[in-house]
Amino acid sequence: MTEEYWTKITVNTSPEAVEAVAGILMEAGAGGIEIDDPNIWQESVGTNCYGELYPEIRPISPNAPVKVIAYLAGDCRMVEVIATIKKRVLALKNVGLDASPGTISTELLAESDWAHSWKEFYHTQRVGEHLVIKPTWESYIPQPGDMVLELDPGMAFGTGEHETTRLCLEQLEKRIHPGSIVYDIGTGSGILALAAAKLGAAKVIACDLDPVAVSVARGNIAHSGLDEKISVQEGSIDAIPGQANLIIANIIADVILEILPTVVDRLVKGGYFLAGGITRERRDEVVDALKASDLTLVAEAKEGDWVSLVSKR
Repeated sequence: MTEEYWTKITVNTSPEAVEAVAGILMEAGAGGIEIDDPNIWQESVGTNCYGELYPEIRPISPNAPVKVIAYLAGDCRMVEVIATIKKRVLALKNVGLDASPGTISTELLAESDWAHSWKEFYHTQRVGEHLVIKPTWESYIPQPGDMVLELDPGMAFGTGEHETTRLCLEQLEKRIHPGSIVYDIGTGSGILALAAAKLGAAKVIACDLDPVAVSVARGNIAHSGLDEKISVQEGSIDAIPGQANLIIANIIADVILEILPTVVDRLVKGGYFLAGGITRERRDEVVDALKASDLTLVAEAKEGDWVSLVSKR
């Protein structure tokens, strides 16, 4: 069997350009984005977060660059896509975004090494009041009232570790009603779709543009025995017919703005739209777009540099 390889692309940029850089990488074919922001770690020193006490780390500069990381299938180190990414990152200054230092590095990774080495850092964690995210390879004794989600993220985004996922999970607990129909746009590992089903949704339709994410999500759903409640398809919301009581889109602001007209069309009257993956800098822009689409903002939550917004049709 031939070993599969992936190209890891790391862009060092300023906090204000993170979302723009993430958008460039996703348009280049990345199925998900990893953001390594040293400022978040610095803020967490000495705090107890979901049972984990962050270690003491050195003070960092307020202007320390953020690493935006993506993975492309195959060996892309010398192909045109890398040159295009570099060109587009440098061109952000033309639209008023300081993307400095704007340096880009690439690394070739064997899929077998990448897909499993991170597991030692991913452990069972509680999110919200009742949800418990448990890796499939760990054991856990449920406590009264626990809703346990067993998950193997594989190469898809969505472990519950990132602020955007936690914010969405916490909002889901408050918005799901028994019998709801839910759409999960950009499902990644399927974590939000699984949570919706566990919380009482009658039917969940999940989708993702990344075929790897679709495969991972389907595997997690099958493992949880929720195949009858959750379906996963490749594509975006425009490929889903009918209407939902709740639509989730934990993506990035640019994609949320792009799909917003379709979201409104697919929501029943009185339905909720849960939008995540929004940086604080883009919050007002997204809120204005929600209002312009006749959606009413009913709740929001913030953690670190990220915001989740709940609006109602």
